[in-house]
Amino acid sequence: MVYTNGTTTSPPPTTTTMMTFQELEEGIYERTTAVCIGTGRFLRAVLAPTLVELGGEIVLAQTRGTSFGTYMESRKPARTYEYDTVLQDGKVIHAEVPVAACGTLGSDEGRRCFMELPKKLPKLRFIGIGLTEAGITHNGQSITDLAEFLYECFRADKGQEFPLSLINTDNLPFNGSAIKNHVFSCDFTQNVGRSLDFQSWLETRVVFHNTMVDRITSHRPGCTDIPRAEPLPAKALVIEDIESALPAQWGSVPGVVLRTQPKMLELDIAMKLRVANGLHTAMVYAMALCGLFHTDKCIGHPDILPYLEQLFERDIVHSCAELDLPRLQATPVFSEWIARLQHPHFGLGCFFVCQNAFQKLGIRLLPSIKATLAAGESPSPFMVFAVAALLRFLTPIGEQPRIAEHPPIFRGHLDGCILASRREGFEYAPGLSVKPADGYYEFCDGDGLVPLLLRSITTPTSSRAATKSMVLEVLSQLEGFEPRAKPAHLQFVEAVASQLHRMVAGEGALDVLASLKPQQPLWLEERQLEGAIHQEVDAAEAADVHTHLFSVGHGEKLMKYGIDEMLTYHYLVSQFLSGSTMDADEFYQLETREQANLVWKALFVDSSPLSEPCRGVLTTLQALGLQEEVAARDLDAIRRWYSGQKPDMFNEKMMRLARLRYVVTTHDPFEADQLESCLAPPVVAPRYHCALALDKLIEGDWKAVREALTKAKEDCTLRGALQLLQHCVEKLLPFFLTVATPHDFQYEPTHVDDAERIRDLPLTEENASVLTHSVVIDLVVLPLCKATNLALSLRMGTCRGICPALRLGGDGFGPAQLKALGTLCLSEPEVKFLATVLRRADQHELAVLSSKFRNLHIWGCWWYCNNPSVVTEVTNLRMELLGTNFTFQASSARVHDQLIYKWIHARSLLKKALAAKYSELLATGWRVSRGDIRRDVGQLLGGAFEEFLGLPLQHTL
Repeated sequence: MVYTNGTTTSPPPTTTTMMTFQELEEGIYERTTAVCIGTGRFLRAVLAPTLVELGGEIVLAQTRGTSFGTYMESRKPARTYEYDTVLQDGKVIHAEVPVAACGTLGSDEGRRCFMELPKKLPKLRFIGIGLTEAGITHNGQSITDLAEFLYECFRADKGQEFPLSLINTDNLPFNGSAIKNHVFSCDFTQNVGRSLDFQSWLETRVVFHNTMVDRITSHRPGCTDIPRAEPLPAKALVIEDIESALPAQWGSVPGVVLRTQPKMLELDIAMKLRVANGLHTAMVYAMALCGLFHTDKCIGHPDILPYLEQLFERDIVHSCAELDLPRLQATPVFSEWIARLQHPHFGLGCFFVCQNAFQKLGIRLLPSIKATLAAGESPSPFMVFAVAALLRFLTPIGEQPRIAEHPPIFRGHLDGCILASRREGFEYAPGLSVKPADGYYEFCDGDGLVPLLLRSITTPTSSRAATKSMVLEVLSQLEGFEPRAKPAHLQFVEAVASQLHRMVAGEGALDVLASLKPQQPLWLEERQLEGAIHQEVDAAEAADVHTHLFSVGHGEKLMKYGIDEMLTYHYLVSQFLSGSTMDADEFYQLETREQANLVWKALFVDSSPLSEPCRGVLTTLQALGLQEEVAARDLDAIRRWYSGQKPDMFNEKMMRLARLRYVVTTHDPFEADQLESCLAPPVVAPRYHCALALDKLIEGDWKAVREALTKAKEDCTLRGALQLLQHCVEKLLPFFLTVATPHDFQYEPTHVDDAERIRDLPLTEENASVLTHSVVIDLVVLPLCKATNLALSLRMGTCRGICPALRLGGDGFGPAQLKALGTLCLSEPEVKFLATVLRRADQHELAVLSSKFRNLHIWGCWWYCNNPSVVTEVTNLRMELLGTNFTFQASSARVHDQLIYKWIHARSLLKKALAAKYSELLATGWRVSRGDIRRDVGQLLGGAFEEFLGLPLQHTL
């Protein structure tokens, strides 16, 4: 995602400009909607991009120092800052966020200029605050700065049409309320002129939103000025908006959640503490002790992730009853956190997370323990293990040379057979080190009471009874845990003491975990089935294996997005013209905007939008938060919202809303407007992969083929075509080759004797009788597949131009001629074939073929089959014949916005299909686990496709 600045008539920014809040583009303050106090990484990676995505410009104020202004100075003449998002596959999305102005509050001049901003910003509506808990204090400098800035807003009479919204980006619980209290009570507010009027204005025209934030951020390697972040979590920024002060569009921004009812944010915080933070706490102590020093080392470990699932399903879920929270709301938090833990490029240091262990036990694990006991059940052996491993970490062993420090610093011993790949020592916090080669680590914990108590259980004479006695003493320090008064609490103490004694006696923590058999399946009851399916389908990220979507680098002609592009998509144009008296040529002579006006009025205003393409437009607009505009049938208002969207940021937003890992874009070198980008593609954008299309070559559109070959300076022969395609493969690095086959497609192996002569025949209509489908496949397509080890994807059954006046929308369908596909699979066992068909009547035969050939994989409901009734029928048919050995769906989207509805609708259908199939299994006595569902969904949404492409084909059936 890269932004370009608009035409700028103001002079190049200077250092003074970057420190004193001067406009970085003339007139930009007229469009500025937000001021952010703070330039921290989270604010720049989440809140600031959100404010820009909503269509406004932002001002950034560094509270102290000048590093951000110096960085912005280095960026000139650009007025953008950078931040990186690291995807699971290691690819990095480089984003640039525009800034209207920046400066520092650390100088008198900068502070003076900052306080003048309210009277210069006519559209100011949002104030972002990047204060940490340490900064939210009575009469703290940042609170005073904020109070003074709000006073200037009061003097400028801000908040008349809409209240000012203050949004903080720190995880202090109820941070908005805390900031409000400090602003009201600070000396500035109490002593400033017109203090009572100011306080009344604060009460009525300013909303101090409480928030919860959650996105792991660091910095780009070698450059501390550029934030580096994991992919956006579903709840990166949760905002309490009881007064509905924020526009509804906030809720459409990926990663942003609005809570409009009381207590909802409290539940979000509780779920984060008990699920995400609780699981983090449960895993890091055992990992640290065994030498797995980063959280991403859980990836592929046989026990750690299964252990966390056991812990969630058997212990943490009891919190739902206590919190009066539906189980359906807890599981997505778990599923997402497990996925985040497995980010191979964003692991956190386990020892870093291990700090403040006993406090974390009380905040993150104890609530789930108490909820389980309150439900009349005993905490599972896995919760017992979580507590035992934490106490083992806090147990000092051996000599303690730093015990007299204040606070005391202790030494603990790593497990005997540690798994550490690194033996050199490292510091994980100031003054605290790990020495793997020497087998010890340093730690401190509060006032040191708990480690001092646990120290006694490491003596040679220590017994199980002594361990139990000390665990009783230690856990009694937890508020609300009463083992001396409550038998169930005492039973938990005994279980913890038993596991802890094993660890202290020398058994490795992960060995103790393995003995608990965390991989045992967690069977679902029938009443849990539907909810589990919904959660897993919603949580899974899909691979969209067939689209026509191009990244911004390909230019406006190829990169399509926006309401007018959606309304003039060929499905809707065909639907409009089929019921209109307007001539097609007359329609196509109109500008795109005028075409969209006609389609909107005819299909959405003058009639009910019942068709699937019409419903898709509405689903998309709803997901973007445009319900009010749609309800008013106000196309111009929808366009105004779109006008504030930046193309690259918008396209990434579509990917996130559709929950896609990537899309595969069809690149066709025989299309005049695509040849150049096939031979010299722009920088590859993350999430965009490509397939190389050969449609015109198979369809015999020799005029288009000759034009492309001539432009590429290749001979207009099959030999020249193969040479061009080889160059394209070298440049594009496609996932596979793809071809649309016509309704009269035929294939039989040619075995021609004069192949060399045919390769050099001119590609003319006169030679069409020789240049048959079989010849082109045998002399060009299959040699290319074998030379590059690429699969061939066949989209079968097209009938071009049945109504030529409709242009792209004028194609129909005919028989797929699947005998030809069977012949290909049989005669070329070492070539992989992907296939889909355009005609519903061919679906059964295709599924049967796929069950016979391991070199054939079928995917999606393509084009005219991508309607709910057909998708349902075809998906059920394929499951009945193939299980999960197919790819459920592909969008075939040509406009980025379509990704939203195509995948929302597809997921809804998949949930219903899976629910029916799993119910049938349960009726036979078969048992299903959540892990089974997660695996199957992953296969259907791209896993089977990826496995097929990587499958060796040395043997055939």
